[in-house]
Amino acid sequence: MPSATSLRIPERSVVIGGIAATLSVAAMLLWGAADRDSSAAPQPLQADTLVMELDGGGDPMLRLAAAWRALQLQSGDVDAATRYAGLALTYYGTRGDARFLGYAEGALAPWREAMNPPRSIWLLRGRILQTQHRFADAGADLDRLLAAHGDSAEAMLLAADAWRRAGDIGRSRSRCAGLAFAGWPDLARYCAADVLLSLGKTQEADRLLSSGEAVSADMPAAMAQWRLAVAADAASAAGRAAEARSLFERALAIPGAGIALHVAYADLLLGEGRPQDAVDALSDLPDADAVLLRRAIAARRLRHDSFDQLRERLRARFADAGAFDTARLHLREQALFELLVEDDPDAGLALAEENWTLQKGWDDAALLIQAARAADRPEAAHPVEDWRSKFDRPAT
Repeated sequence: MPSATSLRIPERSVVIGGIAATLSVAAMLLWGAADRDSSAAPQPLQADTLVMELDGGGDPMLRLAAAWRALQLQSGDVDAATRYAGLALTYYGTRGDARFLGYAEGALAPWREAMNPPRSIWLLRGRILQTQHRFADAGADLDRLLAAHGDSAEAMLLAADAWRRAGDIGRSRSRCAGLAFAGWPDLARYCAADVLLSLGKTQEADRLLSSGEAVSADMPAAMAQWRLAVAADAASAAGRAAEARSLFERALAIPGAGIALHVAYADLLLGEGRPQDAVDALSDLPDADAVLLRRAIAARRLRHDSFDQLRERLRARFADAGAFDTARLHLREQALFELLVEDDPDAGLALAEENWTLQKGWDDAALLIQAARAADRPEAAHPVEDWRSKFDRPAT
């Protein structure tokens, strides 16, 4: 059985959920002071450009620069590529800069089409596919990994998350069960709770997680944050905002919290009608699309002078995403932008419908339901009900 410290958890889906009038965003982004465009298309590894950017960038960036230099000296080396790509993905999660996703992908280029790559490379390849919202591709690739390495708890967890988002609940449940059989019953419980949330079974998910302690003192930070975030999602979906807030605050008190966790907490605050608290919660975080979005939502509610500028910056960001053909990575954010910033429910609904064809998390369902109501077209939410009802029927 692999050690807990070897596990990487799936990127958290950022949610506002059904708690009130706001919703979700993918695992990245927040608001800060620098006007840096993180919605630009992910680019392959560009050595000179990257070194120039990294010089003087602080300890995490210096570690990334050192890993890049090591990779240049050992081109094709598994350990060097794994270290660099892993650091680049970590930086992407903490900064929301999509270029680092491209850097990670570039580092794994020698193994892009390999049918049986080294296990560490294979896991990173699956994570990248998942982060690119290629959920079925990620699930299939991780399933092949599991066929070769059936004891990989990380692959089971990532595959369960990928298949859940792709809408294949049967496969997702199977991977969650695999965690239990492999000796990870607690991971299986949180995995199953995510599935239940996607199916709209919020009370069941909440009860499942309330049956045990979310974290222990000796648990790795990333694992503790993931568990607390899943428990917070369940409490929020069940209508217990105060408990969800407490869980998020516990997770954020652990060093190393990524952008997605901060945004999820801000979303909860916005859902409670506390826009100034949401602004305060994001004050020290990097400037990225989802941050600008929450700032704009809060500024509109607060009638703050910054609203017009934030709206214009977001318009430019989403236009750039379309030009670089990365729009599918921003569908949730853009749908929320149209609904809550532009006040265009028809445009918001069209984007929410497109997003639903791509991914089926509980936050994606809540987004489509909200958009359908805002556009006064409740029938547009029927795909959510129809999809969920398939999994309520007895097996034949």
